[in-house]
Amino acid sequence: MTSTDLIASGPPAWPGCALGAWAAAWLGGRCAPDDVTDTLTEFAARHDVVDPGDVLGGSGADARLGLLSLMRRAGRIEVRLPTAGDPQGLPPDAATRAALEAGETLLIHGEQGNDLPLALIPTLVGDTCRWTVHRYSTSVPVGRPDPLGQVEYDLRETIRETATLIGELGSGGIRLSGTDLRSALAALTVRHQVTLPPHDDVRATRVIDSAAQVEAIVTLAGAQTPTFGMTARHVATGDARLRQLAALARAARATAVNQVIREYAAPER
Repeated sequence: MTSTDLIASGPPAWPGCALGAWAAAWLGGRCAPDDVTDTLTEFAARHDVVDPGDVLGGSGADARLGLLSLMRRAGRIEVRLPTAGDPQGLPPDAATRAALEAGETLLIHGEQGNDLPLALIPTLVGDTCRWTVHRYSTSVPVGRPDPLGQVEYDLRETIRETATLIGELGSGGIRLSGTDLRSALAALTVRHQVTLPPHDDVRATRVIDSAAQVEAIVTLAGAQTPTFGMTARHVATGDARLRQLAALARAARATAVNQVIREYAAPER
């Protein structure tokens, strides 16, 4: 296994984003339920539900059909991708702590008339995607969408900044040749993309692709242990830059996926 493989190998990221978008398309009559389950298979051969509150009434050996049943009960579906220091509006709660640890949650609002939303949190463990169901103890308002045009502009500016990161990397960590560097960036970008069902918002696709590019560069920069100078202050500044760029990419991805989800939603949902 090469150093590139060590950095860039692995299953696709963001199963919650994919499930949210494809489930919304199914509920909106734009795809079949098999399309949703086939999409889940791209992330892992097996899907399990950890359901401490027995929300689903028990799960079988494979939980994909149970996940579809849960999606059908949703009044509204929403993706959030929180990080430390940027909870994306999620209130203090055990569900939020789990979401921060996983970096992703799929919120299900209005489930069977319940005012307290469910949080469906995916974790990839080997060849299994484990979905943990939490019920929030307090209400969580549906997020107000940011203008996608502004998000795209911010990402475009961020891509210009990330283009300088690789050149600023100090010694140490995993060092790659120019060819391996390009290969690793390409593989990481593909991993961080979200394959969406048919939709009409071309800008949402561009934002998701740009977010994948930013996060790929940030991931690779982190793997190479950037120093950004010799002093502790410079190291802290470099780490903060990486965290800020990653948080921006995640927020942009969530905004774009939620825009597509809203497109599929029927007026009465």
